[in-house]
Amino acid sequence: MRISPSISSRLAATVLALSGTAVAHSWPEETYRIAPNGTILADANHTGYDRAHIPRGDPRQQDFLIPPNGREKVILPTDKIVRESQYKLDGSSYSEKFPKLKVAPGDFVAIRYLENGHVTAPDKANPFKPLNRGTIYLYGTKENDLTNVNLVDVLHTWTADGKGGNGKGKLLATRNYDDGQCHEPAPASGDPEGIGAFRKQFISKAESLACQTDLQLPTDLKPGDVYTVLWIWDWPDMSEPGVPVPPATFFSNNTSKGPFVKMPEIYTGVLDYDVVDPCDDALGPVKGPTCKQKKGFIAPVRFAANQDPANRGILRQMLNPFLVEVPQAGFDVPESGRADPANIPLGALIGLKNPTIPLPSSVLDAQTRYFEPPSAVPQPTGGAGGGSGGGNGDGDNNSSQPSSTAPAEQPSKTRAPRPTRIPKPSTTPTAKPSATAAPDAGNGDGEDNGVFTVTVTIPETFSTVYVKLAEPTPSS
Repeated sequence: MRISPSISSRLAATVLALSGTAVAHSWPEETYRIAPNGTILADANHTGYDRAHIPRGDPRQQDFLIPPNGREKVILPTDKIVRESQYKLDGSSYSEKFPKLKVAPGDFVAIRYLENGHVTAPDKANPFKPLNRGTIYLYGTKENDLTNVNLVDVLHTWTADGKGGNGKGKLLATRNYDDGQCHEPAPASGDPEGIGAFRKQFISKAESLACQTDLQLPTDLKPGDVYTVLWIWDWPDMSEPGVPVPPATFFSNNTSKGPFVKMPEIYTGVLDYDVVDPCDDALGPVKGPTCKQKKGFIAPVRFAANQDPANRGILRQMLNPFLVEVPQAGFDVPESGRADPANIPLGALIGLKNPTIPLPSSVLDAQTRYFEPPSAVPQPTGGAGGGSGGGNGDGDNNSSQPSSTAPAEQPSKTRAPRPTRIPKPSTTPTAKPSATAAPDAGNGDGEDNGVFTVTVTIPETFSTVYVKLAEPTPSS
């Protein structure tokens, strides 16, 4: 597969070794920084792992399923958020072989995982799965000890402004499990839907490619912080086929409100990041977005879209923290969720109850549009926003800088029908600001030899997608 040695040779080898076999499910396995031009920065010294990492193939290997097998398929208020070996962050959580990743405030990071057929084969195997292959929720917290943290304390409870629930963390991003490009080698049983073969030929140009979740870490992190990111994959059986995304609520079986969850299926993982000074040599040649250099101008994000998919971030994810619009991120949407079909790689299947298998070319071809630059990033119209940290950072990396897009404010109360899983405490509503993304004067979205330049300014209650580089420090 076309993953360079610097991009997780171990994970690449695992994909090939396990092809054609049934291998559990998915969890976050490796993580890397992403440069401002979209290049994934990974080598032996700059690869991080999940907490208490267990390599695939290890007899101790286990994913963490909620609710677990052998139990009634409902979420209980006592269900822990991660497996027991990941409760505490201590000396056994990481090792020289499987270290934490060092990051700077405001860095973009990629989190890699294997799709195990959940992207390329579910429409025939289980057509009641959501078309985005489930929603991944990314939550961040400085509270590293998860011993007493339950799933319901975080999922659908923490909000993007950090005010939801107990206020100990925030919603950083929502992602489709299907990143639009990942696939594994076709198993011995073949590729019935044709998704893997299409992506191999037209998107990845590789035998297989791991999936990734890209997100921006808060800009207000401090050197010395250990920042914990919770990765939660919500992958339920829905009441009907053709549903784009699962509902962003534990109240999910009211038929009058549309499709609902018939059986919950949730997988989780956790990663920790060592925050260092943005100019720290430990980061390697590409420093953090707030590293102060002797320049003072606005640097747009310049994303080199013509890079090998195995070695770059995903533009749509770097531009939009909330690809799945949920009330907890400030979007005025129903609890059933809302998804722009353009943000779902297989969005052409939305509403189809009995799609043709193999998938027709019209559905497969539409996947390539996912990698076109979006015309505008949707912004919340009110509700829980918040974002990735305090405003604009100062920085220069002798290159263009990553962006920060972050909505603000708190969700309004929503309906509470009979729960399929478990009722959730509602959060306190606050004012609902409006926000519209608008191009910065003299800039905008454009393409020059495969490099997309994106500069957007939104109201001051939000962060912006550019970074103002620091003015030279006067000599004393």
